[in-house]
Order: sequence, then C-alpha cells, then structure tokens
Amino acid sequence: MHKRKLLGLFGITFLTVAMVVTVLGIVVKHEPNFYRQSQVPPSDARKELAATFFNRFGQMVLDRKARMEDWRCDATEAQLNSFFEELFMQQSEAEGLRKLGISSPSVCLEDNNVRLAFRYGSGWFSTVISYNLKIWLVPKEANVIAVEIRSARAGALPISKQSILNQLSDFARKQNYKVTLYRHEGNPVAMIDLEADQQHPKSVLTTLQIGVNSLTIRGKTLEHAVAPLDPTKAAQVDRTP
Repeated sequence: MHKRKLLGLFGITFLTVAMVVTVLGIVVKHEPNFYRQSQVPPSDARKELAATFFNRFGQMVLDRKARMEDWRCDATEAQLNSFFEELFMQQSEAEGLRKLGISSPSVCLEDNNVRLAFRYGSGWFSTVISYNLKIWLVPKEANVIAVEIRSARAGALPISKQSILNQLSDFARKQNYKVTLYRHEGNPVAMIDLEADQQHPKSVLTTLQIGVNSLTIRGKTLEHAVAPLDPTKAAQVDRTP
C-alpha cells in the first residue's frame, strides 16, 4: 500500500511538472501575429523592395555627406522587412547578431510606434523576442532621438524591458553616440544624441515620422537654413514627446 501511494504521488508530480513545462513551452513558443504577418515571402518582388530601401537610404546618406540643402528617405514596412531578409543579415554588421543567436528580424510600423521582433536561438529551443517601442525626435534638441521601451516579451511571456535598453545603449555608445537614460511614465527611455561630439552640428534631423506601414526621415544642412538651431538653448527643453 505504501508503495502504491509513493507511485501515485510520483505520477501526480510527474504529470504536474509535465503540464507546467508544456504550458511554458506553448507560452515561450508563441509567435506574435504581427511577426508572422509582416514577413515578406521570398520572391523577386522582395528583392526589389529590399533594393529600393537600400538605394533610398544610401542616397540620403550621400546627400547628407555632400551637404545638400535637404536630405530624405521614405520607406514602407514591406521595404524595411524585405531589406532585413535580403540584405541586412548578409552584411558584416549583422555578424554580431548571428553570434548572439539573433535572426529573422521584422518590424511593424504604427503611429509613432515600432513593434520589433526577431528569432532567438535555433530549432526547437528558439523563441521570438518582441518589443513595443515608441520612438520620437526630441522637440527643439538637435539630432536627439528618444526610444521608449513599452513592453518586452519572449513568446507570450513578459521579460525585462531594461535588458534591451542596455544593449541599445551599448551599441549606440560604440557608434560614438551619447546616450542618456531616464524613465517616462514608468518605462525606460534612451535619449540618443547622434552628434554629441559636435558643438555646432553641420546638419539637423528635422523629421522622424513613423506612421502606419511607413517611415519618413527628413534632414537639412544648417548652412542652408535661415536660422540654425542654437544647441545651448535646446538643452533646456522638455524631453517628453
């Protein structure tokens, strides 16, 4: 009788653990709807979309370096995701991501929001990490972008929002950008100064607009501007969106 009770207890314990592991597996293996829906199937059209974004962004960079009066880039969600699949992960800059087990990045563009997701790990042990980000150009501060981490998940399981912020900060600092961290409405925020090493920036980012399925970037070379921005005054403004 005693052995039967032990076997029964062992069986109940085993079933309980199995159920917990199964539920956790389902939760962690969950893929957000936006991640599946935003991916563009392999095709010649995807290659064209990727090339379109690459060319537009590259032209904006060249125009800025050439100190053209205005520089700009317009992109769609499909172009960005096609670029990630066709070109980005093939670049040397993405090698660090692959070493970390990160692949198949994808974005969903909404009003002032970016839903970013990527696959972490490989095979059965992989999961989709997703973030809900609010990104805006800080008013009256030259070339300063704010990134607010609204949520972070591994599958359907909430995870720390601070970890991605620390990684973002480390990456930005390695690119010689100044990063300031603070909190907005309880969420961590990174303030990224794109030209912190220049007392008087030669160009200024005037527009960073994220709409439904669209991204708009606009900039101006200050030597063409009527009234260049005074950075000493810009530092005293409110940093909230």
